[in-house]
Amino acid sequence: MVLVERERQLAELTGLLEECLHGTGSVVVLRGPVAVGKTELLHTFAEQVAGDRVRILAAAASPVERHLSFGLLSQLLHGADPAFARRAEAVMRGGAPEGSEVGPQVLEGMSRIFLDMSAGEPLLIEVDDVCHADTDSLQCLLFLARRLRRSRITLLLSDQDRSGIRHPDFRTELSRHPYCTQIRLAPLTHDGVAALLAHDLDAHVAHSLAPAAFALSGGNPLLVRALAEDWEASTRSAGKEPPTGPVVGDRFAERVVSCLHRLEPEALDVARAVAVVGETTRPELVARLSGVGAIETRALVDLLDESGLLHHGRYRHHAAQEAVLRDFGAPARIVWHRRAAALLHADGGRSTSIAQQLVAAGEAEEPWAAAVLKESAASATASGQIDFALDCLELAHSLADDEQQRAVSRAVLAETEWRVDPAGAVRHLGALTDASRRGLLSGRQPVAVVEYLLWHGRVDEAAAALDRLAATASGPQAAELDAVRACLELCYPAQRRRSGPGAVPPPRLEPHADGPASLVATALAAVRGDVAVSSDPLGQGLHTDEPLTRIALGLLALARPERLSTVAPWCLPMLADAAGQEGPRWRRLFTAARADAALLRGDLPAAGRFASAALDETSRSSWGVLAGAPLACLLTTAVETGRYEDAAGYLNLPTPGALLETPFGLRYLRARGQYHLAVGRPYAALSDFRTCGRLVTEWWDDGPRQLPWRVDAAQALVRLDRRDEARVLLEEQLDGLPVDDARTLGRALRQLAATLEPHERPSLLNDSVEALQAAGDRLELAHALADLGAAFAANGDSRRARPALRRAWRAAQECHAERLARSVQPGLAGTSSSRAGSGGPRLRGDLAAELSAAERRVGGLAAQGHSNRQIAQRLCVTVSTVEQHLTQVYRKLRVKNRTDLPVLLDAGENESEGMDPLLTEVLSHSSPYSP
Repeated sequence: MVLVERERQLAELTGLLEECLHGTGSVVVLRGPVAVGKTELLHTFAEQVAGDRVRILAAAASPVERHLSFGLLSQLLHGADPAFARRAEAVMRGGAPEGSEVGPQVLEGMSRIFLDMSAGEPLLIEVDDVCHADTDSLQCLLFLARRLRRSRITLLLSDQDRSGIRHPDFRTELSRHPYCTQIRLAPLTHDGVAALLAHDLDAHVAHSLAPAAFALSGGNPLLVRALAEDWEASTRSAGKEPPTGPVVGDRFAERVVSCLHRLEPEALDVARAVAVVGETTRPELVARLSGVGAIETRALVDLLDESGLLHHGRYRHHAAQEAVLRDFGAPARIVWHRRAAALLHADGGRSTSIAQQLVAAGEAEEPWAAAVLKESAASATASGQIDFALDCLELAHSLADDEQQRAVSRAVLAETEWRVDPAGAVRHLGALTDASRRGLLSGRQPVAVVEYLLWHGRVDEAAAALDRLAATASGPQAAELDAVRACLELCYPAQRRRSGPGAVPPPRLEPHADGPASLVATALAAVRGDVAVSSDPLGQGLHTDEPLTRIALGLLALARPERLSTVAPWCLPMLADAAGQEGPRWRRLFTAARADAALLRGDLPAAGRFASAALDETSRSSWGVLAGAPLACLLTTAVETGRYEDAAGYLNLPTPGALLETPFGLRYLRARGQYHLAVGRPYAALSDFRTCGRLVTEWWDDGPRQLPWRVDAAQALVRLDRRDEARVLLEEQLDGLPVDDARTLGRALRQLAATLEPHERPSLLNDSVEALQAAGDRLELAHALADLGAAFAANGDSRRARPALRRAWRAAQECHAERLARSVQPGLAGTSSSRAGSGGPRLRGDLAAELSAAERRVGGLAAQGHSNRQIAQRLCVTVSTVEQHLTQVYRKLRVKNRTDLPVLLDAGENESEGMDPLLTEVLSHSSPYSP
């Protein structure tokens, strides 16, 4: 299509040239939008068709030379014989004085020179972009055009559509001549774009790129070729797959600017104004900003649309708009943006539009600028445009002209930045702490500063600020400070011990007190054991409109996993809802809490996946002291799955200095100790566990309730064959154990059994298994079953050893606890069951998929040790129904009795990736922010 059209145009020009050779001159105007191929056609005709048949006088007009008198004619005469050039120079020197029109003698003299030249040989006078020519040269060309009909002269001009703004007489006069031919070149069609791309690219690639390339270029051939070059350049990048769509790169941006500089100055100004105005499609604003009249502006916008640069008055791609803005140069760009802001403000424009111009300028001196920026920041924050809000607040802060305004604006900036990334607000903490101390902040800003300090481990500063604020607080502010102090006690227990006699005592808030209770204070009361926590937070009068910082500090500081199972059904949905209101980064808090919940269930893959997502590389600096929670979960999952190199890598990650002042630090120490045990460093493990014990004893009076460090220390002591010391620690742990802490009971009994002789162990290990089944901790249950099987085997009781080891192996496999599975596998090698010798039964996939939901529930409860009657009562069905379901389960899983059932039969197949049914139901109705 492109080649056919080009051949037709060349044929038309050739016919006119033939007439010229026989004494019939003509004027030919190649017309069309900028960069549609006029120049290429002009040069192709001169070089391929007319070059050896006529003398060619060529010139290219430029906006730079348009004020140079006779500048275009001087270019043309460079190709003339010297005698004619000297005659022309003499005529031009005798022209009109500067500022007046060229006289008839000059016009006649210049025309006579060209006509005399054509008497000796035919002439092709070729002028590119005649719209940029100087006025004197244009007058001479127009005078010549009236006299060349009976000459051997072809005047070939390229002109842009709608270029008559500067020289309307020239276009009108030319169009009146019957021997003036207009050849219009239009942008490429879709098929034309595909054909042009096919010249430079593979045909299949060209066909696939054509639709998008047409949309990006509007059919402008110069831009289409630029897209082809950018695509080819991207394919040459080492190691990269060829892009599947157009690539808008440097060449495209360069060609956009090139197109603009071929336009008349007025069109260039309009194009720049459109780039500055951006999405605000207001022609009157573009006209006023560019300084071009409204009518001319509309015509020039249409011209830019036709050229393919704009589409309905907007740039087709942001890269084109950015290229135009860069072409300004920084000083001019700032001036244009500030002028646009002033025009919008004068017209009563939206504050957001005005602020966009001020932010783009990067500076402002207008007295109304600060108020507009703050209003726009508030609106942007409410709509989730946090980055733009930050830009507005940064500029507004730079405009503050007194100390208090600067302090308040910095606090607003820090609060918004905190919502995006807690690490970003660190740079403000020093100035904000000082401003709070001097009373320059307002509202809840001083309280927010305390929360930031707590998050990042600057606990002494936070405590001092909290005491200072509490000394003068009353009413709602005092209640809020109580909640913050609850966070302080949860996250930094040692601070309570260091508080002086004048310090405000920590709050003892009751969740059933009149009015809504603080979620954090209620959680603190639950941790202390002061109150029972209902599974319905609304029934307790809780409210979640507290700042997310405080909610996260409070809930994630429930560092004892034993407590998480109690509060998870209501704290996880609340945390998810709060995080969802703040943005993607804050959802990592919810993800970290899910990792802990998965670890408690023994779902190691889910725990590792959630913890990794929570603590990815881009967010580590944002976590502050809370990093200890997901980091401990990562360490534990790596150790249990046998990935010791990964665990060592996690230990090399930097941690906040204040981490070991927090419960998060205790979790990190415990996980590190478990790693040391796994790799054969019992002394290092014992040191970590005893450090946990020392800190727990210093922080809390009821140490055994807060963290079962003695169980871990006893495990290390058993490895060192110091069983008497281990037994003493375990007895202390059991003496202070709450009656409802089945998980710790099961773990303690398991370790206590390890301190006894082999024949004494099975009884305690059976009790441990029962407790861990009740607690729902499948990983610890797998460990206890493995120990039970080993104890039976040590006593020569293979009849009971094999079922226990099979259950342990299956549980380890389903938890993906590879380390435990490998340790159990040798004990199964001698079993007569073919399943044990071939890698064990299939617990997932085809066999498990055959079970119905009811069969899976019944089978799971049976695998956990429940009797048929207990299962019937729990599921509200008859015993006969349970028996029927179990029969089907045995048949489908190809097992003989309940001892062969997989202990994780009721997990892993649901849509929440292993989440227990109660929590799955709560979360599915509470939050859309699950990772």
